[in-house]
Amino acid sequence: MNESTFAEGSLFPEFERFAKENDLLNRLKSGALGPKIHRIIGQGTTRASGIDLPPAPIERKKELIGLILPSEIALPDAVQAEIAQVRQDVDLFFDELRKPEGVRRLAAQVLRELERQGVATGYRDNCFYAEKLILVPRGRGESWSWSLTRHYSIVGNLPPDPSYLVQGFEAARKRLKELLVPVEEFDSKLVLAWELAKHFSREGEVFLVDVARLFKVAGQSDLFWKTPMKRLFRDLPEACFLANLLAWRRYKGPGKTRFEFVQATLHQAHGPGARVFFMPTNDEGTQTNPVVYIRKVA
Repeated sequence: MNESTFAEGSLFPEFERFAKENDLLNRLKSGALGPKIHRIIGQGTTRASGIDLPPAPIERKKELIGLILPSEIALPDAVQAEIAQVRQDVDLFFDELRKPEGVRRLAAQVLRELERQGVATGYRDNCFYAEKLILVPRGRGESWSWSLTRHYSIVGNLPPDPSYLVQGFEAARKRLKELLVPVEEFDSKLVLAWELAKHFSREGEVFLVDVARLFKVAGQSDLFWKTPMKRLFRDLPEACFLANLLAWRRYKGPGKTRFEFVQATLHQAHGPGARVFFMPTNDEGTQTNPVVYIRKVA
């Protein structure tokens, strides 16, 4: 094993020394353990979607305390003690984070750093936001996302690490710009998605949530439609549909197809089997209305 495989100032010196001395990266390179060992020592990428970074320290710690080696590989007492200490640290970290104050403290730290960089941030309607993106804690703060409204993620599964959340914002802002298409192009794709949803609808009405789902197909590039191949298919999140829909609604130019949106009743929004799409009602996206149907106006 090359000495440079293990970085200076290692996070887990006892385990990494053991892994190097026992050539674990080569001995366990097949199966699920290989990638796990790589992640523990800081190689590979974070589990967050939309950013290309190495695993965060908290991700590495969670991997280490969940590591189960084959029975023939016995961990020395020093390694076991180190893992026990890491487990204690992780439990304490998440115990604090699961408290409302812990979530607020981490979110405020992220927003302060973004504000220092010139980004407009704030707190409104129990939401932390930066520009038009909402910072959403999930699983009681164990993972986070940058989303349009609190419902539609752009960059998700971010670890509770301030630097990763800050970089996640930059990645989400960049991706959002990449997902926007000219309004005229979106108009034609919106019509196609609506027609598809109408075709498959078992009711007389067309659900906006179905149009958003089928936009993942209707919104594909001309290259895909000319040569339908899996490698040309782009994964379009619901946030892509919402971002383009908002731009389309603001558009006043020619050629815009007329649709009307029907707000959900209380029962439609919260009853069993509710099927609604949440539309923002303010610039920051901290307030939303549940929309149930989209009707094409003749």
